[in-house]
Amino acid sequence: MLNRSKRRTQSGWDSEIGAADLKTVVAVLFAVAGLSWAAYSMLSGRDKSTDDGPRVIASALDDEGNAVETAYTKASSDRQIESVGSEIENTVRNQSLTALASIDVPKGLPDDLSAAVVNAFIPILTGDHDSFLDAIRAMGGKLAGDLEDDHPMFTHLTKVFEHAKVDLSRIAVSKYEAPAGGRMGMRRNVQTQDEDIEPGAEGMPSVQTSVMEMQPASLFPDAPNKQDPTAVEVTIPVQPKGDENESVFSLILTWNPQDKLWQPAAYRVIRNRLMEDD
Repeated sequence: MLNRSKRRTQSGWDSEIGAADLKTVVAVLFAVAGLSWAAYSMLSGRDKSTDDGPRVIASALDDEGNAVETAYTKASSDRQIESVGSEIENTVRNQSLTALASIDVPKGLPDDLSAAVVNAFIPILTGDHDSFLDAIRAMGGKLAGDLEDDHPMFTHLTKVFEHAKVDLSRIAVSKYEAPAGGRMGMRRNVQTQDEDIEPGAEGMPSVQTSVMEMQPASLFPDAPNKQDPTAVEVTIPVQPKGDENESVFSLILTWNPQDKLWQPAAYRVIRNRLMEDD
C-alpha cells in the first residue's frame, strides 16, 4: 500500500551552476541554510509561462540548448512502474559499462549501480514512503530513530517526481564532472554570453537552467562526497504530473569501499527552459 501522506518540512538545499556551455545560462542559486517553501514552489514544476512574461519554447533540451524529441512513459499503475523500473535498471547497467571504464572501482559493479539507481528513484516515483525508507536501508543508509513525519528529502522530491512520466529513451549515465565556477551561496542570477552572439541582441532565445541539490549526508554519513573520483551521475528526464514542462531527476552516486555499495552523494532537480526573448 502506498503511503501518500505529504507533510511540509524544511530542509537544507545546495545548488550549483549547470550546462555552462549553453548560449545563455541563468542559474538560480540558493544557500544551503534553507530553501523557503515559497521559493521552492516557484521552481517546482508549476512554472508555466504567463501572458505578461517570457514564453517557454521548449524544456527538453540537449547539452547545447537545442530542443529534442521526447517519449514519456506513464508510471502510475503497478504494472507501469514495474516496467519502468526494469527499463531503468537495464539502461543504467548497459550505459555504466562505459561510464565505469575510466573509474577505479572493482569489476562487476554495473549491476550494483543499476540496483542503487532503482532503489533511489522508484519509491520517489511511486510516492511510497515506507519503500523509500526500505531503499535507504538497502543502500546502507542510517535512519535515526522513528520518524514522526515523512522524511524531508522524500517530501521535497515527491513534490516534483511522484507519478511523473519518464522518458526512458534519454536516461544518461556518466562520470560526474563538477561544473565550472563551483558552488555559490546566496540567491542570484548569473548570465554568460557566447562570444558569437552580440550581448543584448534582441529576439535571441535564452536557456534558463536551475539546479537544486540535496546532499543526504545524514543518511549516508560514510559515503564519499561527489568530489570523490568514483562519482557517477545518472539523469532521468521526466514530465511531472500536471506539468507540461520537463524536469530531470539527477542522482550522483559514489562507491563506498568499506560497505562495498554505491551510495547517493546528492539528489538533484534540474530544469532547463528555452525561453522566448521578452
